Amino acid sequence: MSRVLIAVIAIAAAVGASAGSGAGAAPSATSAAATKPPIHKMLIPFPKKRKRETAAYSKDHYGQYKWRLVDPKVIVIHYAVAGSISAIFNTFAPDRPDVEFHQLPGVCSHYAVAASGAVYKFVPPTIRCRHTVGLNYIAIGVEHVGFSDQDILNRPAQLNGSLQFVQWLRCRFGIPVSNVIGHNESLSSPYYKELDPRFKGQTHGDWNHADMQIYRSDLAKLGSC
Repeated sequence: MSRVLIAVIAIAAAVGASAGSGAGAAPSATSAAATKPPIHKMLIPFPKKRKRETAAYSKDHYGQYKWRLVDPKVIVIHYAVAGSISAIFNTFAPDRPDVEFHQLPGVCSHYAVAASGAVYKFVPPTIRCRHTVGLNYIAIGVEHVGFSDQDILNRPAQLNGSLQFVQWLRCRFGIPVSNVIGHNESLSSPYYKELDPRFKGQTHGDWNHADMQIYRSDLAKLGSC
């Protein structure tokens, strides 16, 4: 091998190493950030009756008789006020009127994150769930085992599991970090829409703005999609 060829190979290797440690490393980080984590299926019953109730609810609250969730634009982060995945499942599985407004269908979220960080799917993200007034027509709901924002923020395994999952989920649907919101931020979402005057202005205290700023900052560190 000639000295010239050896020099060319050495230069090429040096350029490649430099690219890997600089801006050129972004594709690898992005790819890793969007990796699908294990998701355990624990589907709640969602027969035709519940779908019809969901469509009727959507007609009253959003103006269209639909039960399908098409092209979601928002991910809403919740804590469940529950100490286990099974407790969350048992709340969502029965199709009974909600305790606040006594309407059907029963409440539900699409996913839940356990204290261990494991992710469970309750409802496919192609079906609307009642989890956030004003956003159910456009949002995916993610519950967390716990009784406060701080419960989740102070559990590294759960927080990391949540962030990795939500990163994959938002990348799957092309949802920006800014549209990953806490339930308490629902009224400020540009997608908020509520036709029933009894429901307008209703929100919950879970995942307030300050805590979601921490969550979104950590989420952004995982990279772009």
